[in-house]
Formats: sequence, structure tokens, C-alpha cells
Amino acid sequence: MLQALYIKNFALIDDVEVNFERGLNVITGETGAGKSMLIDALQVALGSRASVDFIRSGRDKATVQATFDLAGLSWLKEKLDDAGIDYEEDNLLILSRELSRNGKNTCRVNGRPINLGVYREIGSGLIDMLGQHEQQSLLNQEKHRWLLDRLGGQKTLHQLDEVKNRYSQWKKATTEARELATNARELARRLDMLSFQTKEIAKANLTEDEEEELIAERRLLINAERITRLSGEIYDYLYGGETTLTPAVDAVGKASVFLRELVEIDDSLTGLLENLDAVLYQLEDVSREISSYRDQLEFNPERLDQIENRLSLIKQLKYKYGSSIKEILDYQETARTEIEKVSDSTKQAEELKDIIENLEQQWLSYAKKLSKLRQEAAQQLEHQVAQELKHLEMSGIDFRVGFTEKTGITVQGLEEVEFLIAPNPGEPLRPLQKIASGGELSRIMLGLKVLLSGVDEVPTLIFDEIDTGVGGKALQAIGEKLALIGQSRQVICVTHGAQVACFADNHYLISKSVVGGHAKTSVEKLDQAGRVEELSRMLAGREITDAVKDHAAQMLKMSASYKK
Repeated sequence: MLQALYIKNFALIDDVEVNFERGLNVITGETGAGKSMLIDALQVALGSRASVDFIRSGRDKATVQATFDLAGLSWLKEKLDDAGIDYEEDNLLILSRELSRNGKNTCRVNGRPINLGVYREIGSGLIDMLGQHEQQSLLNQEKHRWLLDRLGGQKTLHQLDEVKNRYSQWKKATTEARELATNARELARRLDMLSFQTKEIAKANLTEDEEEELIAERRLLINAERITRLSGEIYDYLYGGETTLTPAVDAVGKASVFLRELVEIDDSLTGLLENLDAVLYQLEDVSREISSYRDQLEFNPERLDQIENRLSLIKQLKYKYGSSIKEILDYQETARTEIEKVSDSTKQAEELKDIIENLEQQWLSYAKKLSKLRQEAAQQLEHQVAQELKHLEMSGIDFRVGFTEKTGITVQGLEEVEFLIAPNPGEPLRPLQKIASGGELSRIMLGLKVLLSGVDEVPTLIFDEIDTGVGGKALQAIGEKLALIGQSRQVICVTHGAQVACFADNHYLISKSVVGGHAKTSVEKLDQAGRVEELSRMLAGREITDAVKDHAAQMLKMSASYKK
């Protein structure tokens, strides 16, 4: 709720601070005293459009500051958290705005400078202005459905949650399906390419060490003639052949015979003999192995062609898929995985189609139940509004809750909701915002606020001269309704009617005086005696008699009895 409003150098107001309280706060004063300035200053403090004309004559700056108690306003605390604004110490929200003649406006929230857009967002929803020319939240058609659903109670809200839940799931599924459909052609092309690539690699039937083995085999086949020649010469030199030299095996064998004779003379040479015999055996082994190697080697042009073709294929695959056979095989595995994923998308599209159809059926079922509950709540609201308008001496007005069917699946259900009014018998129903009479509209809003105050989240309501042009029983009815709303909401009312002012829980008098040649506005909270004086002035003007004062006192007594 609004705790305090501080105004400095604003229009005729020099320096004023008004501390508001719970319940019905009434502001009165003579015409021109500055009651409207108080409302203008509060609107500026909430972020409405500001003009340099608001700055008091002879001053360079004007300041307006509104202090709110955050108790129970969890939705506002979320806004403050999002904006990074601290409020934990005293649970207060202080909106401060400074206007300068150079056009620069400074906005602060709890002392922190902030841009006007965020400032307005934080200030929105704190106060609902109802008056001759004010913007009223009930004129926003989007709020009509919100209020009706809350009037319907937990059963309606639960049904609305089910509708929202199915809509959210349906929206997600349709988005996924649309994305799959958009990508279907590209996915088909991708699938064809991946299928070709995996088949090409699979057809090659590669093994990881194959390339190195083929290169080694090719080297042998290319050098087959040279290998045959070299191995033959090696054999000749080791074991004998066409060479004129003594083969190594024969030479070492003869040396072994001679060394054996030496051992018979000097057995210290036995070790040398053993070594020489070992060399002889090794030479014989090498000779046999080189002979076998030479005999097995065969130049095979067909096999060489096969190897060359195979290596050429591997080279082509390496150019496409990786720098080695291992990388080619890794790519093949990755491609197979992607093929499964792409193939699954087709299956997923079919599954999504079934899911979407099922969610649409569920949504429609819940939406129809929600519509029925809304119709029931609308009938109840229409009956209650009729009673309220009758009490406000406006029984000729016809109030209806209009339903307009919406096409397609929506988050809020099957219909739009709008409050409609026929101001006079025989006239067609029209939206609230198209009612011509500002005073008439304000009283209709008052009746609605009485009914909706229990579900509306706005903590403070301001009624600015809604009793203009009203008298008699209707004027007293307005006071009674304001007092009733004041039991659950903070109400601030600017009025010229004593029949309204007498119901105040807190009464403030605005007066204007001339100090030092300049007009100055002041605000005073009245005690009981002051209230009697002010009500007497409102009833009789300048000629205040004892009878008028007695009447004023009786009005206060009557209103106190009514409120009890």
C-alpha cells in the first residue's frame, strides 16, 4: 500500500508530505486548492508522462517521491529481484523522480538510479486510478478474463492451469514438428549422401594395417629380380656356387679343422674352437634360409596390379574421409550413427503427429470445461453487478459478460472475455471503454471494484471525483461502497461530497494560501473536530450554522455505525 507521498516544488505545492494509512483515505478542499495536483504528482511518481510545466514557478527542479509497503506483494518483489534492487532491510519500495527545467528526469528506486522504462514497469500495478479522465485497469479487456477466472474460484483456476499445461505441451510439440518438416528435404539429402558414403567404405572392406602391408608387399614385387640376384650371390659366397672364391662355409670348416689340431696341443684354445664351430653352424643356417628365401620368391605381375589398384582405392578414400584407414573407419562409424539419428527424425515426426493430435483433444476437453465454468461465473457476476448498480441508483444500466469465440488453440481457452454495458434501456451493449460519461463510468467501475476487490491484486485504489454530478441516495451509496472496499484495500478518494467524505477512516484537507506573494498549497490530516468543520463547509459553504454542524456530526456517527 501507499505509505507516504512527498512533493517539493510541484505546481502550487512548495513542500508537502502526506502519510496515508489503511482503509478509506478521503481528500477534500475547496475548488482550486490543489487536490488534482496531489493526484498528478502521484502519477508522475509512478512513471507517467511529466512536463516542465509541473515545476513550481521560480524553481529549477521538482521532486516527487512515493513510499510503498511491500507486504503481501510477492509479484512486485519478483520484479525488484529481476531489476537487482534491494528491499530486504525495511520491506519498503521508494519511487523517486526529479524533474528539471532542462528536460532531464532522474528516476530512482530505493535510491538506485534506473531508466524510466524499468521504473514504470516497477510502478505498474501498485495503484489503480479511477476518475473522470484516468486510465483504469478495468478498461483493459485482457484483465476481464483474468478477473472472471479468479471470481470462478479454485475450480476454474485449476481448469485454466490444465488448459495452459496442454497448450504449452502442444506448442512445444508443434514447434518441433515444424522444425522437422522445414528440415525434411535437407535431411533427405543428407541421408542419401551418408548412405552412399557408408556403402562405399563398407564395400572397400578395409583393415586398419592393410595399407602398410600392401606397400611392403609391393616393394618386394617391384624389386623381385634384384632380390633374386642378391640372394643368389649371398648364397654363393656363403655356401658355394658359380663364384671362383672359396665359399665361407668351406673356409671356416677348414679353419675349424686346423684349430682342432691346435687344441690337441694347447687346450687353452678350446674356447676359440667352440666359437668358431658356432660361427660355422650360423653360416650354414644363413645359407639354408637365404636359399629358401630365393627359391620361394616369384615375380607376379598380376598380384602387383592388384596391389596397385588396392592402394589407389585407399588413396581415393583417404582423400574423401581421412588421412588414414583408421580415420576412414572412424568416419564410417560416425556416419552410421548420424544415419540412425536422421532416420529417427522421420519416426519422430510420426510420433509427434500422434502426440499433437492427442494434446489437441485433451486441450479441447479441458477448454470446454473451462468455458462452462466461465459461463457460470459470468452469470453470477452479472447478477451481483446488477445489485451493486441498483444500490448506486443506476438500475437502468445493463451489464453483461461478453464471450467471443477464438479460432485455433490458445493459452487461455476457447474465448475472449469482455465486460459490456448498455447505459440506457434499449441501447445496445458496448465495451466499457466506449461509455461516454466519465462520471457514469467511474460509478460502474466502483460497483465492479466492490465485487472484484477480493481477487484483484492492485493494493491501492484512487477514486478522483467520481461523485461529480451525483447527489442524494446515490452519493451516500458511493460512500458506503468506498468504505466497503476500504476493508480489504487501501482507498484514496478525492471528493466534493460530504456524504462520501463522512465515511473516511482518514480525512485530509487541502488548502491554499498566499505566502510572500506566492500561492502555497498545504495538506492537513483532520481530527474529529476538524472533520466536523470540513463536512459543514462541504454541506453549507460559507454559512455554517450550529444546525449544519449537528448534521455533520450526525453524518459521522451514521457512517461509523455503518462501518461497524
